[in-house]
Amino acid sequence: MAPRTPTTKPPTLEQQTSARWQALLAAAVDGVVSIDERGLIQTFNPAAERMFGYQAEEVIGQNVSILMPSPYREEHDKYIARYLATGEKHIIGIGREIVAQRRDGTVFPVELSVAEARVDGERLFVGVIRDITERKQAEAELRRSHEELQRLVAELRDKNEEIRAITQQLWHAAKLASLGEMAASIAHELNNPLATNLLRLENILERLPEDDPHRRSLEIVQQETRRMSKLVSELLQFARRGRERLGVVEVNRELEHIVELVQHLLRKRGIEVVWDLEPSLPPIHADIQKLQQVFLNLLTNAADAMPKGGRLTLRTRRGHLPGHVPAVSIEICDTGIGIAAEHLGRVFDPFFTTKAEGQGTGLGLPICRRIVEEHCGTITLESEVGRGTRVEVTLPLRQPEDKPCCGKAERQGGAAHV
Repeated sequence: MAPRTPTTKPPTLEQQTSARWQALLAAAVDGVVSIDERGLIQTFNPAAERMFGYQAEEVIGQNVSILMPSPYREEHDKYIARYLATGEKHIIGIGREIVAQRRDGTVFPVELSVAEARVDGERLFVGVIRDITERKQAEAELRRSHEELQRLVAELRDKNEEIRAITQQLWHAAKLASLGEMAASIAHELNNPLATNLLRLENILERLPEDDPHRRSLEIVQQETRRMSKLVSELLQFARRGRERLGVVEVNRELEHIVELVQHLLRKRGIEVVWDLEPSLPPIHADIQKLQQVFLNLLTNAADAMPKGGRLTLRTRRGHLPGHVPAVSIEICDTGIGIAAEHLGRVFDPFFTTKAEGQGTGLGLPICRRIVEEHCGTITLESEVGRGTRVEVTLPLRQPEDKPCCGKAERQGGAAHV
């Protein structure tokens, strides 16, 4: 009888399942770590070995907290105990981003997903761990790139604003140059005839009896001719940029002097003057005649805005211009009629006026702005209908030698009465 060849038993289903499980663990790209209810490591696949720097035999049976940095290492056992006692899930079946610790002590970000399973009646927790260091680095780099892009956009926006401001200044200068040529031509053509007319009218009125029926008509012609002469004079003044005669100016003293000049007008209209002057205000270097013109224009505007009386507040303070340039701030506030917001953007435009016809030339504030800009200062306006107007002029204590200024008037909140 031939000898019987030994036969091998086929693997059981349990053996097949275990083999497949081991193959899956070995092939997995992510780290797979399983622990029991005590937090002791039961499974540690090759990907976890590469990720953490441990061999499986080094960590199996160890508490899983060795894979965590402080303070999570000290707290982990409490997390398991709380879950076993309450069943409240904080990470199981949810997943989250946490930090882990390699064998060499380096900490790195991971994405952890935890599932609960039972094997042979024993509860296990299986964690799938993905190293997201590269992703976090890419996100940080993206954030840095985004911040850099925002910085560059902000710089570009600032440069655009500079270009726009310079363009406006050049346009303004070109407009003034053209206006100067036009003003010179107007002066040449109109000044002499206007002066002749005024002289003739004065001669006629001197010889005309007070009760002459034509006298009133001639007085109206004389009044309008004087207004035309004043308009031509202001137009020339606005267009012309004469040489500055800088000197030491005591701002408080000049304000008091200008108020004296218009005191009759203020008293006639029942306007109360409120003084709020800083006593130790430092002097400034400015053209005193031009500065007096600014104050006179602004005070006259304020008085015209209060035909039925009101309060005129004059305030001086130490201040600063952009770049921390020491300066003096002068505020002129009235409680007059104010101006509607829709007119605000035009208050510094030549020939724009909100006064009644025949009462304003529309050149008062443009002249003020030009003089303030020539002194490298700023002028701002705020106004509200029925509540009055606030004008603030800020002038540097000293004029820069190279004069790189020509500040722009700001328009906000309302308008002044030009």
